[in-house]
Amino acid sequence: MAGQMLITPAAQARRVLRFVFLSLMMSGGSLASVPAPLIGIWQLEAPAQPAGPSGAAPTVQLTLSSGALRGAYGCGRFSGRFEASGHRVALSASMLPPAPNERCTFAMELPFIHELNASTRYVVSRDHLLLFSGKQRLTFRRIGFVTPERN
Repeated sequence: MAGQMLITPAAQARRVLRFVFLSLMMSGGSLASVPAPLIGIWQLEAPAQPAGPSGAAPTVQLTLSSGALRGAYGCGRFSGRFEASGHRVALSASMLPPAPNERCTFAMELPFIHELNASTRYVVSRDHLLLFSGKQRLTFRRIGFVTPERN
């Protein structure tokens, strides 16, 4: 056929891979994807956390989005990164310092953060997220969804 180029399957595969790689790089994405069901806003249900100075247990929330995590433990805030694949998860979170004019008894490294970082497996449904470590199970209830950023 005059005027048409024949492209071998190997050359076509290289073109597709190059396109995918360039698309990911331009969108700011990474080659590791985050399973969509994990993305959301979660509130800790169990185990119950120790009461604070006011006598009430702190509310613990966790937001997962595009490999980043952030959350609140009472008045304390934490942030970090996470990766997930299959039913395996790796989290790395640390407490953030309070604002200069803020007094917060939870602005310190807490056992909850150590339990969160020790999690290696997860199970997720529409309404619940379970994180498992060798010693602990953290149970979260979905309280919201996160809208992906547009580039």
